[in-house]
Amino acid sequence: MPLHSNIKQVTLLGSGTSTGVPEPGCFCRVCLSNDPQDKRSRTSALVETFDHKNILIDCSPDFHRQSILAGIDHVDAILLTHEHYDHIGGLDDLRTFAWYHPIRIIASKRVLEAIRYRLHYYFGATRYAGAPEIFLEEIDGKTSFNLYGLHVVPIELMHGKLPILGYRIDDFVFFTDLKTIAPEELAKANAPKLFFVNALRATKPHPTHQTLEEALELVRKVESPLSVIIHLSHHAPLQKEFPALLPPHTVAGYDGITFAQREDGFHQVEDNKTPLQCPEPYHFEDLGQVDYEKALGLQKKLFEESLARKKEGKQPSNHLLFCEHNPVYTIGRHGKPQNLLQSEDWLCARGIKLFHIERGGDITFHGPGQLVGYPIFDLQQYGMGIKDFVHTMEECIIDVLRANAIHGGRIPGATGIWVGIGTENERKICAIGVYASRYVTMHGFALNVFTDLSYFSAINPCGFTDKGVTSLEKEMKTPTSMALVKQQVEEAFHRRFRKALKETQEKKHPRKQINKTLI
Repeated sequence: MPLHSNIKQVTLLGSGTSTGVPEPGCFCRVCLSNDPQDKRSRTSALVETFDHKNILIDCSPDFHRQSILAGIDHVDAILLTHEHYDHIGGLDDLRTFAWYHPIRIIASKRVLEAIRYRLHYYFGATRYAGAPEIFLEEIDGKTSFNLYGLHVVPIELMHGKLPILGYRIDDFVFFTDLKTIAPEELAKANAPKLFFVNALRATKPHPTHQTLEEALELVRKVESPLSVIIHLSHHAPLQKEFPALLPPHTVAGYDGITFAQREDGFHQVEDNKTPLQCPEPYHFEDLGQVDYEKALGLQKKLFEESLARKKEGKQPSNHLLFCEHNPVYTIGRHGKPQNLLQSEDWLCARGIKLFHIERGGDITFHGPGQLVGYPIFDLQQYGMGIKDFVHTMEECIIDVLRANAIHGGRIPGATGIWVGIGTENERKICAIGVYASRYVTMHGFALNVFTDLSYFSAINPCGFTDKGVTSLEKEMKTPTSMALVKQQVEEAFHRRFRKALKETQEKKHPRKQINKTLI
C-alpha cells in the first residue's frame, strides 16, 4: 500500500516534564539512575517530511542541546501547544537557524501574545539588531490547515482549567499536558498510526496532568497501532520497568526515540546519531591573495585527481578553495569577445591579464576585495546534478546577504545573485560560473565584498548591457571585513552541503527498524 502522508519520521526530542529528570535537588532512584533513557529533557518533538521540511512541536528550554544531539540543521515551522515556559523556553535558540532561513511560529492568539511579551526584543517597538526572521501565525484552534503538504488538525485539550492544543498531523497525533478532553475533540484523534500521549506519573492523581493509568485508558480509546508515553516525571517508573506495565503496541518514550513511516505504518528505528558521525562535506582551504594562474593550476590538479579516482571506482575528495586575485578578466567558453570594451594595449598598460577558460557564462572581473570560491566537488556524493549544485551555491550567497540585512535573489535567465530585483537598478553582487565532467566541478562564484567596481566599466559584465554591479559593502553602507564574510560564506556552504551529503548517505544506508516495539 503506498504512503499517503508526507511524514518521513517523528523524533521525540525531549520526553520529560517541566522540571526534567533528574530533578534538581532530588536523589530518588529515578533521578539517580544511570540508564541514559531515564535522563529526560523537557518535551518537544520533531516531524520531518519526505521533502526535507522540519516542523517542531513545542520548543523546550532544552532545545539547544536537543537540536545538537539530533543533528537538526534547519527548522521551517513550529506548532505550539501552549505558552508555559517548558514548551516555549527554547524559542530564542532558534536565532542561529532563522538568521538564514525564515521560521514560522504557529499558535493560538493567547500563546502568540505571550511570545510577543517574552521576546519583546524581537517583536516590540525597539527591535533587537540581531533579531532573526521569525513570523507569528495565528490559528483559531478549530480550523484545520495545510502545512508543507501535511493536514494539520488542532485538537483542544484541557490542561487543568487551561485550554491548550494537541495536534493531529496526517496520521500522527501529539498530546501533551492533557488532563481531560471532550468527546468531540477526542473523535478527531481516532485511529492514528502513531500516538504520543502524556503521563506524568504512575497512579497518584494530578490536577493538571494525566497519570499513566489515565493515559493508558486514552490509548485504549484512541486505538492506535503504536502509542508512545511522553512528558514523564521522576515519579514515573524507571525506563526498564515500563515493558511490564504497558499493553502491546505501547512504549515509553525517551529522549531521541525515533519512528520512521513505512508502507505498513510507523516503526521505531535505531537512535539518531550525533552530527559528528557525518563526515565533513569537503576539505576547506583559504589561499589568501593568489595569482589567478596559480589558483587555476591548483583547481585543475584537484579536478584531474578526482576524475582519475572516479575512473578507478574510488570516491574522490571534495575541496572548497577561497581566495582573492590580482586584477584579471576571464571569459567563459560561450563568452563574446565584444563584451570586453577595451583593447589589449589598455589591459597591458594596467598589468591586467585576460583568460579564456572552460566555465560557463560570459566575461567577468576578479580582483582584490572580491571573495572567489572554487568548489571541486563530486556532485554524486551530494545527490546533486549541475542545476541543483548551482542553485545550492546561490542559496549559500543569499543566506550571507540575508545575514547582512541585504535582500538578494535570482533573475530568470541571468545566473548569479542580484539585488534591486524588479527595479530599474538591478545589479549583480555575485557571479557564478562552473564547469563539470563526470559530475566533478571546478570554477565557482565571485562575491563582491568591497571590490573596486570601476574595473567593471571595461566590460559588459556577464554579457549584460542594461544591468549594474554592486558590492556587499556598498549595499550595507558600512565597512565590513573579508575575514568575516569568508566565515559567513564557508558556514553557509558547510551547512547546506553537509545537509545534502547527510541526506544522500541516509538514502543509501537507511537506519534499521526495531520491530519488537510493535509486538
